[in-house]
Amino acid sequence: MGFGDSLKKWAQSKATEMLTADSQTRSDAAASADAAQSQARSDLGETLVRAAFPQLGELADQQEANRVAREQAEEQERRDEIAALPLASVQLSVTGHVTAQWAGQLPWSRNDVEPGEPDSSDPYADRPLAWFELFSGETARPDLGGLLLTHWGFQVPGYHGDGTYDLSAIAREREAAGGAPDYLEWSMDFANADDASFYFYTEAGQSSVTVTEDGQKLAVVIAMSGALGDLTATATISL
Repeated sequence: MGFGDSLKKWAQSKATEMLTADSQTRSDAAASADAAQSQARSDLGETLVRAAFPQLGELADQQEANRVAREQAEEQERRDEIAALPLASVQLSVTGHVTAQWAGQLPWSRNDVEPGEPDSSDPYADRPLAWFELFSGETARPDLGGLLLTHWGFQVPGYHGDGTYDLSAIAREREAAGGAPDYLEWSMDFANADDASFYFYTEAGQSSVTVTEDGQKLAVVIAMSGALGDLTATATISL
C-alpha cells in the first residue's frame, strides 16, 4: 500500500467516523482511521527516504526479496524432508468436535530420545522416550469432517518396546512429581481453520498406546482439546 492509498483509506475511515450514527461502527472507523494515518506517515517517510537515498530503497527491496526467498527455500526443504520419509498404513477415526474416518498411507517418523539423569521432579527423566509423528503432503491431506490433517505427533514416555502404555496415568504421575510434559508437542494439526490444533492433556480423557509386532504396529487412543473443542483420535498405525 503506497502513501496515496493509505491517505485515501484514512479519508474514507474518517468520513465514516464523522457521519455514522452507530457507536460501534464509529469506534471501528476511528480505529481504522488511526491505523491508516500511522500507515500513511510511515509510507510518506519511506517515500521521502527512497527519493533522497535511492540506494537505501534498493537495499530494502533486496532484503525483502532475500527474506521471501529464504522462507520459500525453508518451506521447500520441509516438503522434501516429508517426501523422503517412509510411509505408514493408517486407519484413523475421530470423534468429538467432528466425527469422521480415514484410511490410507502417511509419511511418518520416530525420534528415540535417550534417557537423561534421574530427576526427582520427573520420574520419567531417566527413561527412554519414543516420539512418533505423522505428516501429510499439501496435495494429499486426510479430510476428517472438513478438517484437513497436516500433522499428528504423540509421545510414549518410558518406551521399552511391545506393551501397553497408559498415557493418562503416566502424565498424572509426572504432573504429581512436578515434571509435566510439554503438551504442545502432542498435537494434531489441521490446515484449513484458525486455531485448528488439538492437544493431549491429562484431563482430556483416557489415552493409551499399545505397541505390538516388535514395535511395528501401534493401537492409539488419544483424547485432546483445543480452541475448537474436544477431539478423540483412535488409530491403528502399521509401520
